[in-house]
Amino acid sequence: MRNRVFLVCLLIIVLGIGCSVSNGKEANIALPTMMCGMCETNIKSAVADLDGAIKITIDLEKKSGQVVYNEKKISLSQIEAKIAGAGYKANSTSADKSAYDNLPRCCKVDG
Repeated sequence: MRNRVFLVCLLIIVLGIGCSVSNGKEANIALPTMMCGMCETNIKSAVADLDGAIKITIDLEKKSGQVVYNEKKISLSQIEAKIAGAGYKANSTSADKSAYDNLPRCCKVDG
């Protein structure tokens, strides 16, 4: 009986997690000023702080990212603004100049 209750609870948890991710909206983000692995880490850290951002994957070679987010909690423009605030261009949202100036040399386009 305990095993059966445990399995039912486990199934509910797994389905709940799966549903929350599948209900997320997906969007691609062009990251043309991303230069290195440190940039990737900085962008992931910036987005991870956002309530409503579910997942972000980065493709360094393609200079792009894919974000899954809860559009009831956050918009794509807010995610782009957070990335720009970390010093990187995100789609058409320009990087914050002071944040960009404070990036390590390897993270700069002319670096």
